Amino acid sequence: MPIQPLDRGTIRHGLDGFVARWLERIEGWTPADRSKAEKSYAQSFWSDLLDQFGVIAARVDLFEREAMRATTGNRGYVDVFWSGMFIGEAKSPGKDLDLAEKQALDYLAGGSIKQHEMPLYVLSTDFERFKLTKLGNGGWTESFALADLAAHVDQLVFLTGHETVTPEEQEEASVKASAVMAGLYTAMVGEDADESVGDEAPTDPDEEDADVQRASMFLTRILFLLYGDDAGLWEGDLFHRFVLSDTTADNLGGQLSALFDVLNTPLRSRRNVPAAMAKFPYVNGALYADRMPAEFFTPAMREALLDACRFQWTRISPAVFGSMFQMVKSKEARRTAGEHYTTETNILRTVGPLFLDELQAEADRLCRNASTTQKELAAFHDSLATHVFVDPACGSGNFLTVAYGRLREIETQVIVELRRRRGTTGAMALDATLETKVTIDQFHGIEISWWPAKIAETAMFLIDHQANRKLALAVGDAPDRLPITITAHIHHANALEVDWSDIVPAAKAGGSTYVFGNPPFLGHDTRSDEQAAELRRVWRRNDIGRLDYVTGWHAKSIDMFKDRPGEFAFVTTNSITQGDQVPRLFGPLAHAGWRVKFAHRTFPWSSEAPGRAAVHCVIVGFTRDVGKRSRLWDYAPPSWTEQPVTVTTGVNAYLIDGADILVTAHQGTLNPALPSVTFGSTPRDGGHLIVEPDDYADVVADPVAAKYVRPFRGARELLHGENRWCLWLVDADPDDIRNSPVLRERVGKVKAWREASRSADANAAAATPHLFWWRSQPDVPYLCIPSVVSEKRRYFTAARLPADTISSNLVFTAPDHDGLAFAVVSSSMFIAWQRATGGRLESRLRFSSTLTWNNFPLPPLTDPAKAAIIRAGEAVTAARAARPGRTLAQAYNPLAMDPALVKAHDALDREIDRALGATKKLVSERQRLEFSRPKVRPSIAGTPVRPVRGAHRSCSPEGCWTEVLTAHELAAASFAPSVGVLHPRGDSQHTRAETQVETVVRLSEHRPCCLLDHDFRRMPAAAKPTGDPYGQCVRNLRLRGGHAPTVCGGQPSGW
Repeated sequence: MPIQPLDRGTIRHGLDGFVARWLERIEGWTPADRSKAEKSYAQSFWSDLLDQFGVIAARVDLFEREAMRATTGNRGYVDVFWSGMFIGEAKSPGKDLDLAEKQALDYLAGGSIKQHEMPLYVLSTDFERFKLTKLGNGGWTESFALADLAAHVDQLVFLTGHETVTPEEQEEASVKASAVMAGLYTAMVGEDADESVGDEAPTDPDEEDADVQRASMFLTRILFLLYGDDAGLWEGDLFHRFVLSDTTADNLGGQLSALFDVLNTPLRSRRNVPAAMAKFPYVNGALYADRMPAEFFTPAMREALLDACRFQWTRISPAVFGSMFQMVKSKEARRTAGEHYTTETNILRTVGPLFLDELQAEADRLCRNASTTQKELAAFHDSLATHVFVDPACGSGNFLTVAYGRLREIETQVIVELRRRRGTTGAMALDATLETKVTIDQFHGIEISWWPAKIAETAMFLIDHQANRKLALAVGDAPDRLPITITAHIHHANALEVDWSDIVPAAKAGGSTYVFGNPPFLGHDTRSDEQAAELRRVWRRNDIGRLDYVTGWHAKSIDMFKDRPGEFAFVTTNSITQGDQVPRLFGPLAHAGWRVKFAHRTFPWSSEAPGRAAVHCVIVGFTRDVGKRSRLWDYAPPSWTEQPVTVTTGVNAYLIDGADILVTAHQGTLNPALPSVTFGSTPRDGGHLIVEPDDYADVVADPVAAKYVRPFRGARELLHGENRWCLWLVDADPDDIRNSPVLRERVGKVKAWREASRSADANAAAATPHLFWWRSQPDVPYLCIPSVVSEKRRYFTAARLPADTISSNLVFTAPDHDGLAFAVVSSSMFIAWQRATGGRLESRLRFSSTLTWNNFPLPPLTDPAKAAIIRAGEAVTAARAARPGRTLAQAYNPLAMDPALVKAHDALDREIDRALGATKKLVSERQRLEFSRPKVRPSIAGTPVRPVRGAHRSCSPEGCWTEVLTAHELAAASFAPSVGVLHPRGDSQHTRAETQVETVVRLSEHRPCCLLDHDFRRMPAAAKPTGDPYGQCVRNLRLRGGHAPTVCGGQPSGW
């Protein structure tokens, strides 16, 4: 049977007896007794003390542990050593306890005690006094007399195995634990065993080597035994003593197989079980259900298992350890043990604002208020059991375990308060099994890979028992979970191929379903053809564009929540909030009634797979409750410290506090005065048309080749002033290529490289090996815009280049004869627009022609306004030229910009801001985003105007243009619009003075969407709507040509 932990009252009572006994004994000691107390009485003193905390004196390796001293290299014996827990030294009365502690630390530093055995505490005593020191970060020291021992029960409670372990200590312990398991795994299958992990892990056991499969199952079973030894699931160290005393290397495999059978056999069905196994309880569950063939162990394997037994397993975080445990199969991960795991801090950024923060706040409010009735507390307690929690990409269960552990902490807080108010505090006052409402069977996971799924099942049981231990520490009692009858539901399946509603039951009355997790970080470029097909199926459309694989989980969430209450949040690639993906994802979400509940802007998330770089992710949570206030957090490199952002309007799809605008790609600039931009030229040549600095001298030494050498500029060369060249052989004389050794060799290599390529486009380009694959070089001086700039830049750093400087595909080019484009792209207004609507590479800003440049809402300019902007741009160029030795990167170092350059940019900003309607200087990106939507004041049906989200397109003698409208610029107050899509029409459809808006507007929280295509100039002055205001407004609107819009039951076109 599990060992019930002692409560503080029982421990304190036992310590009072201990103190009385030893004070009486010490008082009777003669001087000779006192001088030899260290050797004569130490073991009985330690045994009696530990017995008060429920620690069995016969615990293996507890007394006289042999160890080496760091200072002398000599070997000695530690008085008492509890692996992973504490080291104790006893000296005769009156001896210096500082020296005793120093001796203990000397043993720890000697090298004979392994890293995973290192204790957290040092306890020194001279029988009359104690000195207790906690090691590590946040350590402390307490000194007290024997007579005061009972008053320090809180400091000594770690001896029960119930000490408070910080998240940092849990992570550190989990790292050590993973190294222990990696050693055991290596001992079983060998150093060279290597299996794919992470997203590439085998989905079924049969895909793995048989030895690897058996070792995996063996480790899972052993983990449960190791944890049970330390956690009170049975008599302390029972498994450790079984391995140590009842096995040898020759019989260990058979003994373990027999023990596994015993653990899966009910007590009433056991027959002739050896005494060494009879004390183990019946476990039940699926963990030991399948018989495994007996393994053959070497002495090294048995020693690795004993090493694992010496570790203190109750200190691990099941979430952190689980994510590392699955990595032991990877040779690289074993070599870099502890580098690949998801921290609880990152997990809480998801589940905290999704549901835990609200539940914790409500628990705090109820427990804090004296007016709270017991009935109200009990009702809240009951409500915790009504919810369902789902991680549909659960991996090893780290999100589920953290969520469950924190939910149980909230429940424990409520149970303690209920007992206090009922007057039933104290040990064993009530049956905690009946009191506990929250159980792991409220938690569901879906995982495609079998091994992480198995770990998740075990991890959920471990976190359940950890929660029970915390409850026992608080109230003196905890539920008895053996044999296992309640389990989490971990489904081994492809989450995008199963119907979540079929495997996840609806929440109980009054409860909600919460979906969360960390789906695979696979972008458009890294998803497989099979995964792309899965996306098409779950989104029910063929055109998925550049949607990341992770968006399949959003589609499945929309489906599941059609007929049940709840909310969801995922850690995802940050690209879902950038560029073309935004309207493709957030459009359907808005159509289904979802809005952003909370969001964490871009920050790095370390991959759990070895060899993978950290990805830059976002976390976005969704709700259909319009009454909930949105929350937002920002992160800035290099520290990436979490900073809350004040939200006044709401968080939109671009994770901006502002209107819900969705910007779609457009093929032309909104203001025809701005030129179109294009990608630079792409060589696709295997590097043979590029001349690197080391090769430059050899190439130009060939006089024929030298004629065709041109400066070559990509983003890095442009920003950092680095030199690179290329062979630009457009209109080259064929005889030159034949006669030049350099050209002949390099062009020949290009041809061979393209012919060998797997790309059909490259194969076709082999017919013209002397030319770049894609050529878009301007034949006039042009503006060169880097494709990516640092997110730290105050301005998007572009520059004008001569026509004979070739631009690579890492920059964009635009003819800019008057300098207007340079002025616009160099403005604060443009980079604010870029940050809000553009894409990113990791966290850096990524320029886009069709999204950010073409949609930049620069209105038609008067001649004086245009001239003023151009002059201001020229002043920026002049300020740069005044520092000719500085590269663009140096000139725009945010910590060291030339004051003259800053002044020139300020003057440019004033002109750009004025052109977009600002009457005074704008000082923040938030202000500029407001003014990037020029004010237009139509009214509908004579009612006051109010916010819209849409696009306003006009035509003038200079051409057609579109401006993004503010909330006061499209709909009447009764509309309550929610989301708009900037999606302008072609210029040919408009005549002078016409105004058109095309937007998707959600008319109310529970109504479908309509595609409204208005011509404001022709809009009738309809009567103010009555009755069904939303439907009446729709009926009163007129489409171009006089057709009334219809309410769409399905998905609007254009998404």
